[in-house]
Amino acid sequence: MKRFFSLSAVTGTLLFAFLVVVSSFAQQRTVRSIRCGTDIVRLGATSFELLQKCGEPDLKEIIEAREETSEIWTYNCGTGRFIKVITLRGGKVWRIEEGVRGSGPNRCQ
Repeated sequence: MKRFFSLSAVTGTLLFAFLVVVSSFAQQRTVRSIRCGTDIVRLGATSFELLQKCGEPDLKEIIEAREETSEIWTYNCGTGRFIKVITLRGGKVWRIEEGVRGSGPNRCQ
């Protein structure tokens, strides 16, 4: 009987690692609002409101594309809590996403 498919241990491990990475990207979801402590941040909020309610992000990225500049603020809210990724355009919250679960201490207000 011929074998049609055979995986070595290394190939199997690499395939598993690839699937884990791909599934972590698939877990990111878009939402309309997020909770920061007792406050809620919604689409359309200003960057000032976001800063007041959620504090300084763990990471700020600036993306310049054509004639538009976007900022991406990332909050790692700690072990067991979803990472929050907020995209700002024109100084306002344009997109809110929740990613995989974070790690470490709770740094969100």
